[in-house]
Amino acid sequence: MSRRRLFFTIYGIIVFILVFFLIIVMPKIELEMRKNQYLDIMKNLNQAETRNGLRALFDRNYNYTELLTWTHERLSYTNEPIERYKDPFKIIEYGKGRCQEFSILYVALCLTHGYQTRLIVDIYGDHVWAETKLENNWVHVDPTESRINDPYMYERDWHKDLKLVLAFEDGKVKDVTINYRTRK
Repeated sequence: MSRRRLFFTIYGIIVFILVFFLIIVMPKIELEMRKNQYLDIMKNLNQAETRNGLRALFDRNYNYTELLTWTHERLSYTNEPIERYKDPFKIIEYGKGRCQEFSILYVALCLTHGYQTRLIVDIYGDHVWAETKLENNWVHVDPTESRINDPYMYERDWHKDLKLVLAFEDGKVKDVTINYRTRK
């Protein structure tokens, strides 16, 4: 085998390995990292210390729609560069955020008030929202938009092609993509 042919063979193998890594391995690593990130967030939101601390902010039980209003009274949405927090106390203190901060705070407040609630993440997109269990059914709640029970809004209004939507709840991850797509 000539040196030139050997070079191109080795070069081809290296390119194949790099492409395989970038196309197959990296997305799986990124997916696992994102899953772990949101599982950790939910673990924190489910801790007694977090719930008790948030409970102290309220003089009575709020329903899930009042908690949505409470969230909007304390947070301002911004597209400007901001500090990103995953702790509900820091989010309240900072007072501004985007979908992740609105959703984390809303889910934390719902859990504090006894609602079974979970974070919903568009894994390959850029949005986070919530679901709250009411009368044994999961109801879509978008804390950023203050919209309830409008799961197709992302497809219809935002023209998103949702590839993978995951629900994170108390150590569990569930694929809920089908609930947010009009075409099954």
